[in-house]
Amino acid sequence: MNEFLILGAKVWETTEDVLAPLSTPVRVRDGRILGTGDEALQDASEVPHLDLEGRVLVPGLIDSHMHLELDPALHTPAEQLAVPEEKRLGAMEDRAREMLFAGILTARDCGGGRHREHRLRGQIDRGDRLGPRLLCCGQPITTPGGHCDFWGGAVQTPLEIDRMVGLQVEAGSDWIKVMATGGVFTPKSSARESQFELSRLNRIVDVAARAGRSVAAHCHGTQGIADAMRAGVRTIEHASFAGKDGFGTLIDESLIKEMARAELWVSPTVNAGWGRRFVNDRGEPSEFFRRMSACLQLQRDHGVRFIASTDAGIPGVRHSDLALGLMAFERYAGLRPVDVLRSATSEAARALGIEEETGRIEKGLSADFLVLESDPLKDLAVLRDPEIVVFRGRILDRALRGRVDEPDAQAR
Repeated sequence: MNEFLILGAKVWETTEDVLAPLSTPVRVRDGRILGTGDEALQDASEVPHLDLEGRVLVPGLIDSHMHLELDPALHTPAEQLAVPEEKRLGAMEDRAREMLFAGILTARDCGGGRHREHRLRGQIDRGDRLGPRLLCCGQPITTPGGHCDFWGGAVQTPLEIDRMVGLQVEAGSDWIKVMATGGVFTPKSSARESQFELSRLNRIVDVAARAGRSVAAHCHGTQGIADAMRAGVRTIEHASFAGKDGFGTLIDESLIKEMARAELWVSPTVNAGWGRRFVNDRGEPSEFFRRMSACLQLQRDHGVRFIASTDAGIPGVRHSDLALGLMAFERYAGLRPVDVLRSATSEAARALGIEEETGRIEKGLSADFLVLESDPLKDLAVLRDPEIVVFRGRILDRALRGRVDEPDAQAR
């Protein structure tokens, strides 16, 4: 049986700031949303149904920046590279499964070394493994000795850029990732320093565009942010405005205004680790919180478009903890819960180019949604434990944790 009807639940429409007062029927067939409201009830007398009185339905969550290959318990690239291949692949499968049960139904993998995430994507799409819909970037394009060069994406010349972009496209990458600045994770790399001149970034974006790919740019330093934006990347990762004194110490308001006018999104990778840095040892707002709040709230005030992301896989950031990151994002950026939730659903889908597939609970889209016990527009904490996850029309119940039940097995 590949069809079922949900009754009694309120459905969040992503264009609305509050839940509708009445419940909305939702009908699913063959993995897609057949209809909502009165349309869902047409000729439905024999359709198996789920009675979810008092529950709330929201679209499946989207993490727009994570790394399945990375183990958050390891702290250096050398430790990561030393993991045996079989153990690494098994751990990636486990992380993907945990993400799915946590309600993360789509994720963009922003970099790995040998396209392992591409193979896992295929296994998930075939139904051989449990995990979210994956969008893959492949090997990040960087400089020799630059950030994440241990993944093999280092280039110097225009010809090497062409070849590296082509390699990612041939491997089946959905996006192209470029390290416009250095980063924290790579020894001897400076997060505030640019790694590419504007002309090189222009070439990366142009070559990617000819192959039908958008570019995501890792950017901490302010000059790197400016160059990536002017080169035409679609998403800027981190946007930390890093100066010589650290993140958030070289904020450029005129640049932020320019970012707001550009056709791009900022993926700020606010994660659960940020939630542990609200206050200092004296119980006062930490310096990190003050700087990054100012950075994010200025972007918010000027209309920069945000998408939710965590950089999961870096030390201490688990892949299944997007909800904790969303709660931290709400506080740092001074956003309403509804705005945060949009950044992890409909806005993320738009930014990633999959708005015709997911991100909303609407007719024709993939049946990707969460069943929650209360209203997340009042408190995002409810996202931490979805009661039921529906992914591509398949029901995963938290009480079963690990079993995938066909819809008719859960219908009553």
